[in-house]
Amino acid sequence: MKITDVKVTVIGIENPMGGGKGEADFVQVFTDEGVEGDYLASAGRGQGRGLADTIVEEYKPILVGRNPFDREAILDAVVNRHTATVSMNAMGALDCALWDIAGKAAGQPIYRLLGGYRDKVRAYASTQGLDLEYFKQLVARGYTAIKLHPRGGAKEHVEACRATRDAVGDGVDLMLDSMCRYDRQEALWVGRELEKLHFYWYEEPLWNSDLEGNTELARMLEIPLAGTEAMYYTKPAHFTPYIADHIFDIVRADAQRGITLAKKVADICDAFGMKFEPHGWGLAASQFANLHVSGAIKNCDFFEKVEPGKPYDVCSKNTVEIDKEGFVYLPTKPGLGVEFDFDDIRKRTLLTL
Repeated sequence: MKITDVKVTVIGIENPMGGGKGEADFVQVFTDEGVEGDYLASAGRGQGRGLADTIVEEYKPILVGRNPFDREAILDAVVNRHTATVSMNAMGALDCALWDIAGKAAGQPIYRLLGGYRDKVRAYASTQGLDLEYFKQLVARGYTAIKLHPRGGAKEHVEACRATRDAVGDGVDLMLDSMCRYDRQEALWVGRELEKLHFYWYEEPLWNSDLEGNTELARMLEIPLAGTEAMYYTKPAHFTPYIADHIFDIVRADAQRGITLAKKVADICDAFGMKFEPHGWGLAASQFANLHVSGAIKNCDFFEKVEPGKPYDVCSKNTVEIDKEGFVYLPTKPGLGVEFDFDDIRKRTLLTL
């Protein structure tokens, strides 16, 4: 089997997180045996064209004529081509499309090709803002865990965490994603307050680049510290200090930057006795990509399910949903498992390269 062509269609979408129009890139990798790899990559306003240009102008010449199963060689060539953020996302889109080909060719979902550890995983609702009535509704739907992304600073975050604990009770696991907003003093104070509230983990209170600060914070707190999601990375080596020095208790990465990369980092964490929790935000395709990684490893506890999820279901006929006990199930269809809505893609098309 050989790759014969790579095509990227830039489509217009509403930005799921607000702020008007956005863009996404539908990536297609074609082969001479008719097996096609598809992936819909998230992009911000105006970034879709940049990602498309990178894939078609820089990466397509590397792929055409190659065996799509030679992912390691292709990934190495792509990684060494650029170091820009848009290239990181482009690299991930191609890797996911190649895994889609592999799964379809084998007649198996990707997580089974990765090693297959489980067929369902507990989900947490990853929310924005503070809506206590909505949080209660999430629990009534079956969620047993909720992660907060509150607005404001340290004081507002602690108030939101207290209010949420009061609203949902002690039977729901809670996490806080601080999105790297604190200084060291604030980070310690918030962490100690979260311990009083029995939060499950405390995510990115400081910039990931503050190795000393995060190391000291982890030493001073009992609550597990999660990090690395927001840093720039293209290789497993970028995670080395965080894992080898146990700077964080939980390491995070995103399969939309490459299923291959995410699985490698998860395995390294496992070797060091550490948890790995995949990121879950993004359009349906990236959610499926992260779910496949979760289904192939034993050292994660959750799948991150964005809520409300409907704004992220653009151009997809199927989505990741929880059952009444708060679990999501691994896809059973070959490859990525996403059933793309090609009619919707055509209606939204802005540019095809």
